[in-house]
Amino acid sequence: MTERYHFSTIRVGEMPAPTAETETRREIASALKTITEQLVRMDASPDELAGYAAELSALAGRISQHDKRDFPAMLARLFQGDASRQDLLDVLDFEILTGRSTPLSLPLELWLDGDIVRGKANYGLPWQGPPGRVHGGVLSLTMDILLAKTQDFFPNLGMTGTLNLRYLAATPLNTDVTLEARVQRIEGRKLFCEGRVLVGDKVSVEASGIWVSASGDYQWKEEYRPQ
Repeated sequence: MTERYHFSTIRVGEMPAPTAETETRREIASALKTITEQLVRMDASPDELAGYAAELSALAGRISQHDKRDFPAMLARLFQGDASRQDLLDVLDFEILTGRSTPLSLPLELWLDGDIVRGKANYGLPWQGPPGRVHGGVLSLTMDILLAKTQDFFPNLGMTGTLNLRYLAATPLNTDVTLEARVQRIEGRKLFCEGRVLVGDKVSVEASGIWVSASGDYQWKEEYRPQ
């Protein structure tokens, strides 16, 4: 029987096993990330730069001839519980920071560990703000995604209502960092959560946020319900 997926299958930052097509898309994204990283202040001659520009412009022209897949139709199939694995990957694997098929991915890896969301990341040169440090806006985006992961404890679909951050120390580039978040409480349609970024054992960013459910009051999934 062909495997089918419902929107409830989606977990933030987690993908099903890739198809052969998605593996190829990830190879493309990986090459684009390498190019992006290398292009930052690349020391090349004007002639070499012109050659690369021509090659990449020609590739962009060929790629632009392809149509986009019907994203609204994919979402409709997901909400109907009739999405294929490729449909699910075409949605999740292009998520910013966590999707492996996009050059806008670190990747940021997230998972649930008991009642805690855990994660890890490593920011390369394209994510730089101050010299040698991760841009604060990128860390804000990271915390938005990290705290959104707490919704995996619930069947609800919610959106960011409030996100507050405190930058306590620099977050260095090209350094493994860890992340963690947890639910503080739920109040009807509001989910209160908090998280932080750690460089070693030192906290560099703290965040708190409120997510607002689009589908009624938040209710714990049975397997995560506090005792």
